[in-house]
Amino acid sequence: QAIMVVQSGVCQLFREFLYQNKFVEIHTPKLLGGQSEGGANVFKFKYFERDACLAQSPQLHKQMTVMSDFQRVFEIGPVFRAEKSFGPRHLCEFTGLDLEMTIKESYHEVLDVMCELFEFIFEGLEKRFAREIEIIKTQYPSESFKFKKPVPRITFEEGCELLKEEGHYQNPHEDLETETEKKLGEIVRKKYETDFFILHKYPIKARPFYTMLCEVNPQYTNSYDLFMRGQEIISGAQR
Repeated sequence: QAIMVVQSGVCQLFREFLYQNKFVEIHTPKLLGGQSEGGANVFKFKYFERDACLAQSPQLHKQMTVMSDFQRVFEIGPVFRAEKSFGPRHLCEFTGLDLEMTIKESYHEVLDVMCELFEFIFEGLEKRFAREIEIIKTQYPSESFKFKKPVPRITFEEGCELLKEEGHYQNPHEDLETETEKKLGEIVRKKYETDFFILHKYPIKARPFYTMLCEVNPQYTNSYDLFMRGQEIISGAQR
């Protein structure tokens, strides 16, 4: 019960913050005539006499809404991924908390909103659901989550240097493997005393073709990932 109450609390706080910041909640289709993202991890089925698939994300519809002059939109809804994995990061069905917003000048505008959003959620959970969190810890012992303001924003190159200092080589032009992400999370926790951080300006090879190139160094992109305890929870970019 405590887990479900906290889960409900996350959605409640997510909605509260976005409503306060002029986001509009939308509800996008989950039965589609084609893939909403690239890759083969899609559930296919027959929609009457036509081929169809379950939505891998609300990505396309979010973008269409923003291009229709809705400046800021969000959705809480099911996401389906046909991935053959028993790991905690690859789920066939999960509830996604998505948002999309226009950018005036820089993707850091999005990161500013993200930092404020997670600050609101983390502090809200501590204030409103401390009892439930303690109940969960009795069955699933864990260290208290560390959160620091301002949230550290580390470039991909800086992340590679942090790994190198600890004896872990990472090619600055290749994407991070899962184990490397976890190792970087441990290093950041020790150095910055936080479990939550942003890694940005990923190399070209690690991002789709539509990602905007970095104006200072075109070998890198205006993209970002947000991490909690060494695991990526959000990925995004300026387009």
